[in-house]
Amino acid sequence: MAKPSPFGPDGPPSSGTAGDRAVLVGTDGSASSERAIGWAADEAARLGKELHVLHVLETPTRTAPGDTGGDAESLIDAWNPVLRAGRDAALRRHPRLKVETMLVHDRTVAGGLRHYAGEAAEVVVGHRGRGGFASLLLGSTGLHLAGHYPGPVVIVRGHSDTPIGEVVVGLDLAEDPAPALGHAFAAAAARGARLRVLHAWRPAAGSGADVHLAANGRHDRLAAALAPWRGRAPDLKVVEDVVTGHPVQTLAQASAEADLVVVGSRGRSFPLGSVGHGVVHHAHCPVAVVRPRD
Repeated sequence: MAKPSPFGPDGPPSSGTAGDRAVLVGTDGSASSERAIGWAADEAARLGKELHVLHVLETPTRTAPGDTGGDAESLIDAWNPVLRAGRDAALRRHPRLKVETMLVHDRTVAGGLRHYAGEAAEVVVGHRGRGGFASLLLGSTGLHLAGHYPGPVVIVRGHSDTPIGEVVVGLDLAEDPAPALGHAFAAAAARGARLRVLHAWRPAAGSGADVHLAANGRHDRLAAALAPWRGRAPDLKVVEDVVTGHPVQTLAQASAEADLVVVGSRGRSFPLGSVGHGVVHHAHCPVAVVRPRD
């Protein structure tokens, strides 16, 4: 059952998160995608949403999304066991969860996921896989999906399902914090967890005594960014943390004691953004990469 919202009557500040859309999880039958299905089922249950389990068949030619082509029956027969297994695994965890399965064609896995992700509150994928998912992190498929999909993409890392009680969000004070903060506040509220808002920065070489002044300025900017969110969720425990260090290393370390790490996506040096790119590779727990929906 979904937890009641801790936000006031006006709701949280706009974050771009979807209202009643389903949670979408990609599967290819691998162990990693099985873990992703379990995580997505838990997420759908706590948010009170449907779960859509999808497998994308890569095709060398362009076909209409959802069209299985001339050999439809054999393809469906071949992959139905994978989809049924995913559905059964989700229902074992949450028997009352509404689960739908989908088998679609597209030239790429990312293309198929993105087509259906337009109706999703979150897109969930595993850390490793086979077939189209094998290059999820190291190749263009996963980076393109996480770097360009307008909404949260969750990459399920780590090996433990035991709740820790903390959600970490990494903030870059140079970008709009609303997408990442909106998702992080909602995720912490749904879990009844503490939210740790983390900003890591590296002082310029030779800055000397100016470091203390610069750190105070960053504390002030972080507090200002969080003020409207704190006002709408007064019962949610929020910890502000400004530290000196590399953002990727700092967030990776924090992920060892977190249920979820949330980052934005700037898309400058990499399609995913250099910090998001690094965290996705090195985190010890699931990572949500959040781009604005507009």
